[in-house]
Amino acid sequence: MASIDEAVQGYVNAIKVMDIGTLMATLTPEALAKAMAQMGSGPQPAGISDIRAEQQGEENGEYIYHLVVTADSGGGTMMTRWKQIEGAWKVTDLGQV
Repeated sequence: MASIDEAVQGYVNAIKVMDIGTLMATLTPEALAKAMAQMGSGPQPAGISDIRAEQQGEENGEYIYHLVVTADSGGGTMMTRWKQIEGAWKVTDLGQV
């Protein structure tokens, strides 16, 4: 099984290449609904040039990572909360920082 760091890096790589299948499979239904709602509410980074994952801490077995996005349009930071569910790391919550 992948470590949390490997799972986060796989998610970052999926964002870079816009691998929608992997991205959707990594999100819990609640996180997916939140991501879909946020996609329509704000500007999306165009021309992503880099994404850096920074571990922020751990709370009750959940890991918090900030994904720092550098893009042609300026970029931003997204909080992701990870939890192991049925042997796989899943994003249980996300949001703009």
